[in-house]
Amino acid sequence: MFCKYRPEPPCPTPRRRGFTLVELLVVIAIIGVLVGLLLPAVQAAREAARRMSCSNNLKQLGLAMHNYHDTLGSFPLGSYNLREAWPASGSNWRALLLPYIEQQNLHEQLTFSASSSFMAGGAAGANALLGNEVLRELSVDTYRCPSTVIPVFDVAPVSNNQERTMNVSYVGIQGAARPIPGPSPNRGTADRGHGWSGDNGILFPNETIKMRDVTDGLSNTMIVSDQSGLVAGVNRTSNYYGGWMGSRHPRPMSDPNSWDLWQTGTTCVRFAPNSQIVQTGATDRMYRNNTTINSMHPSGIMVALGDGSVQFLSDSINFITLKQLCCRYDGVPLEMP
Repeated sequence: MFCKYRPEPPCPTPRRRGFTLVELLVVIAIIGVLVGLLLPAVQAAREAARRMSCSNNLKQLGLAMHNYHDTLGSFPLGSYNLREAWPASGSNWRALLLPYIEQQNLHEQLTFSASSSFMAGGAAGANALLGNEVLRELSVDTYRCPSTVIPVFDVAPVSNNQERTMNVSYVGIQGAARPIPGPSPNRGTADRGHGWSGDNGILFPNETIKMRDVTDGLSNTMIVSDQSGLVAGVNRTSNYYGGWMGSRHPRPMSDPNSWDLWQTGTTCVRFAPNSQIVQTGATDRMYRNNTTINSMHPSGIMVALGDGSVQFLSDSINFITLKQLCCRYDGVPLEMP
């Protein structure tokens, strides 16, 4: 008897089930939440690295100031001019310090004479950057804060930097604007036509001082500050003709005939860190003497003290304490924040 062959029934094909629209939306929402949680941490880590780099820049500048002093017997001029005639022929501490921040070759290419100019822009005419063309579109890493949003060769609406020289992120401290702490509230400050000028700090126009002149102590006196942020959305840092120009004329602030003393590279501190005050004749233009100390670091600025150390100052620092830090001889016991 023959058995009839019965083929096995075919295996059923498994159904492939995809994600529903709701499931996709749930997954996307979860990913969005995770990104939202992680992004601030990533941004904070990046800013911490940038802040450390900025601190290292200021540390180098503080040590360079000491090496300059050891070599030449004083701190550098804050800014200077070598002649009365216009255009200005001088520069500021930023150029003078170049050999001490491993930029000797650059320094040797520059011309420091009464016929040279570190200016940029139309006001310098045919003498613009005479002998110093090398500074056009040249950036020195040590002079740039990595957190800044200001383009390195920025031509701000309140500047005259058509030659596109570097916008430096750090500013020298002339001192504190009046009233200064201590028994002589007007000592070392004067109105020379562009806000309060000062010589009660360490770096100021057309004069130099020695370590012994910092009677409050180098560890209690600022020498260089962050200046890499915006004021009312505009670059108002001390880089009017770019970052290398000096002072309007060669007379020091202490000379009563030093009217029209504007300059590049230093500031006499008159407002709180990261202040957004735009005051005509004080902070409105980049050549004024009271440009704001500021940064893009959250909640404060980095500063170098006269002893070469670096500190972070909060925006909420007591304003009297800030002025004490800027003034080298106020004689008031300092209470650090």
